[in-house]
Formats: sequence, structure tokens, C-alpha cells
Amino acid sequence: MLILHHLFLFPSGNPWFTSIFFNRWGGVEFFLSSVSKLCIPLFFFVSGYGLWQASCHDKHLWKSCFRRLKNIYTIYIITVLVSVLLLFFTDGSLVLLSVRHAVETFLGINVAINGSWWFFIIYVELLLLTPLAVLLVRRFSWPPLLAASCFGYLLSPESGFVFFADIIQQIGLSSLMYKPFPLNLLWFNQFFFFIGFCFAASGSFETILQQSIQRLPQAFLRRSIALFFIGMIILFRYYLVDIGSAFGISSRDGIDIYQYTIISSRADFILGPLLIIALVLLFYQNRLPGLTFLGNQSAPIWLIHGTIIALLMTSLKNIHLWSPLLFFLALFFSILYALTYSIISSWCKKAINLN
Repeated sequence: MLILHHLFLFPSGNPWFTSIFFNRWGGVEFFLSSVSKLCIPLFFFVSGYGLWQASCHDKHLWKSCFRRLKNIYTIYIITVLVSVLLLFFTDGSLVLLSVRHAVETFLGINVAINGSWWFFIIYVELLLLTPLAVLLVRRFSWPPLLAASCFGYLLSPESGFVFFADIIQQIGLSSLMYKPFPLNLLWFNQFFFFIGFCFAASGSFETILQQSIQRLPQAFLRRSIALFFIGMIILFRYYLVDIGSAFGISSRDGIDIYQYTIISSRADFILGPLLIIALVLLFYQNRLPGLTFLGNQSAPIWLIHGTIIALLMTSLKNIHLWSPLLFFLALFFSILYALTYSIISSWCKKAINLN
């Protein structure tokens, strides 16, 4: 979903690829790209859910937090180095313009050379907030945390709720709250993470899943209903702006593709968990080794895919390859990098252990 989202993000009358139906617009690809942005709430929800499960009985919260930070920063820094080298050898340009630019890039607070890395620093911030969130839930339970997270979501202008944003602007704090890149994107995206976190802490998500599975014991009926809901979620996600316009909530007049993308994501905190439930019902009791493999390699795939897509767009834009072929090329090279990283990392760990 992440590769689909970034590969075919903008519709065009003259796209750089040949559409799946061999037309010259790319409407199918844009549809897939648009709805695939659901990968962001999916990842944050699952991350929050998993981090609660891993941390609820952890007696060394900060030690575990810094271990996770070390692991993710190791993958990130190596991927930045690989990306810089790949871009240098392909077009001869050094994308790190200064020492400060390099330091900010390796910290994750400057993503000028690869916009898809915006996600990284938000994840780092959420990892740092996890021990505090666990301690808060242990002391007061999960509703106060969810309420605080909801308030943080409403602080974001991207939520569509501008009341608090206007107050912050009036008192002169908008430059502090909304200008810094790492903080600006946190308000909106943390809500997905803490919904998963609180659902895990309350046990309600597992209860919903178990009750759904018990009420749908027949595999065919369960999968049919799951497919129906997946289809409805995807269609609702794609036509959210049109639905809002029909009910007078929003308007399509004068909005560009960036505004369209922001507005379309405002229901993702609901659609993300619903999609996960539908996917679990669809694949219940199936091991899915292919998806398990991708999940195990997801971090390096996530970090390198933007660089792979940029290189493909630069080298193949005049060839107009068929869009499914482009997708599989991007996926193939991303997986190849992930496997290479995994193999070298295993060798290094074994060498360290032997020494």
C-alpha cells in the first residue's frame, strides 16, 4: 500500500507510466494510490497496539525504549547512507548540502532528500512517549490517555477542527506548534497510534474480533462479509470529499491535490481499525507466509522505497512502462535491499557475538 501510494500519487493527462488499461490518464492508479494512504493509520494503529502488548508488564520501560530507538535508527542511518550513495552514483549530485543538513538528515528532522521519511521522526517521538503512556495507563487506566490524544488530534488544522488552531494563532504560538516539521505532523498522526494503544490496553479490540469470529463461524460467510466491508471502506475513503460535499460539510471547489489528500484522511482514525478488523476476518486461520515475510522486512522496505521510486521515475519516465510492472519493480528492489540489509546485519551480529 505504501509503494502504491507514493508510486502513483498524482493523476495526470500524460503520466510517466502506461496505465493498467493502457489509457493515458492513470485513473486506476490514482484510485489505488489514494486509498492506499490508509497504510499510515494501519501502521500507527498496529504499532500502538503492539507496543502496549510488549510494554504493559515491562519493568524496564526506558531501557526497552532506547533499545527500540537504537534498532530503528540503525536501519534509518544505513538507509540514508545507501540513498545518498545511490543518488550520487546515478546523477553525480551530492544531496547532503552541508554538515548541518547532513546532521539534521541523519537525526530524521530534515527529509528534503526523501519526503517519504517524514514518517520516521513521528515514529521516534511516539517511541519516546510510549513509557510515559504506559505509566499513565498503569496509574489511571486508558480513558485519560485517549482523551489527551483526541485533544492533540483536534489541535491539528488537518483534522478539520480549526477552533483550537485559531486560538493558538491568536495567542501567537502557531509558529511553535505548527512550524517545526517534527511537531507539526505529530498532532494529527499520534491519534492513530494511541487509538491502537488504548484499544490494546482496554482489551476491547480483541473482544470485538473474538465476538465477530464467533458470530461468523462459516468461513465463506465470514470472508464474504469481510470483502464487502473492505470494499465499502475503500470506496468511502476515496469518495469522502464527494460525500462531504453532498452533505454540505465540505466543498471540492478550489481544492488542489494536497488539500484533497488531507481531507480524505480525516476519517482514517475510524477507517483504519475497521479495515484491520475486516482483514483479520478475511484471513482468519491463514498463516500467509508471503505477508509475514514482508512484515518481517517492513522497516528497511519502508525506508528505502522512496529512493527506489525516485530512481525509477528518473530513469524510466520516458519509457512509459506498464504500471503493474513498475509496481513490481519498486517492490522487488525494495525487498532486495531489505534482504541484503538483513543478511549483512545477521553477519555483523554473529561476528560481534563471536568476539
